Amino acid sequence: MAGKITIDIEHLEELVECHMAFLIRTTSSVTGRYVSVAQDDAFSVALSAFAEAVERFDEERGNFLSYAGLVIRSRLNTYMEAEHRRKSAEVSLEAMAESGQELPAVEEETNGLREEIQQYQAELAKFQLSLELLAEHSPKHRDTRETAIRVAERSGADEEIVSQTYRKKKLPIRPVSRLCAVSEKIVKTSKTFILGTMLVFVKRLPALTEWIRGTR
Repeated sequence: MAGKITIDIEHLEELVECHMAFLIRTTSSVTGRYVSVAQDDAFSVALSAFAEAVERFDEERGNFLSYAGLVIRSRLNTYMEAEHRRKSAEVSLEAMAESGQELPAVEEETNGLREEIQQYQAELAKFQLSLELLAEHSPKHRDTRETAIRVAERSGADEEIVSQTYRKKKLPIRPVSRLCAVSEKIVKTSKTFILGTMLVFVKRLPALTEWIRGTR
């Protein structure tokens, strides 16, 4: 408990000062690193969560610090998950750039692309794929890449192909080759890239679709 200090929002400053060690310890235990009180975003999140706990606390909830700890951990976990998604999107943008294609440079376009990448990553994960893996399997020759994108777009528009792909969690090579009038060898050679690109068309991600079409 907070000793003789009343637990309400009017006494927040005193409560924070009294429980500074608790705040630092709790934040460090969640983040797994040293916490800088002056300039650590995670600590700011913890302070905000502590204020929330103070404002919402009533004695029926039991021990105040136990309750505050739960609120702080919950808010910190949410914050860290969002940070992880943001950093993953930035890494993925770099990986896509390394595939040999130029990404949009305009800030508004880049922000929109970043949001779509987060959705796209979740879809790729269903097939045990990642943007880094797609970058590795991106066709090196322009003609091969153009063919793979054409096959991906045509396949993504076919309900049966899409259904088989999601059901089997892999690209149905023979049906795709027949649909797109290309050899099975061509499909096999670029199957990872075709599958990953097909998902962009299936999920109708406009920024990524425009980027793919613009790099043909």
